[in-house]
Amino acid sequence: MLHLQYDFENSDNCNTAGSTLRYYRIHKGYTTRELANLVGVVPATITLYENDKNPIKYKTAVLLADILEIDRHLLLDDYTTFVDYPYNTLLQEVRAKLSLNQSQIAQKIGVAPNAYSAWERATRTPRRKEYEKILPLIKQANFKI
Repeated sequence: MLHLQYDFENSDNCNTAGSTLRYYRIHKGYTTRELANLVGVVPATITLYENDKNPIKYKTAVLLADILEIDRHLLLDDYTTFVDYPYNTLLQEVRAKLSLNQSQIAQKIGVAPNAYSAWERATRTPRRKEYEKILPLIKQANFKI
């Protein structure tokens, strides 16, 4: 008799957030529908995440990690890692390193000064589009997230 066994002890093949999510969902014994219900999304959303068709939103990644009992960083992409850093502290450090005031850095990013100020106060979170404009400044300041 031939027995096939799936190796759940080794997650080395999980090189994306989606493959990691799939691996740990299966490892914990959840169906796509069960996990979706626990997170409050439709099953198709979990499928899109697992197939790396949509990036996992930050709050959803944190909730999924809690449910699956894994380190949330396994489910974060570059943008959500930035949000998790915490982004407001990073923005303050980058601005100081580049010797810019809030208005100057807001102009470089292409946002209103009050929007940028809200990011540094952590009352608003930069969107992915805005993060793409912030990223060159992070690199210019020689910061790594």
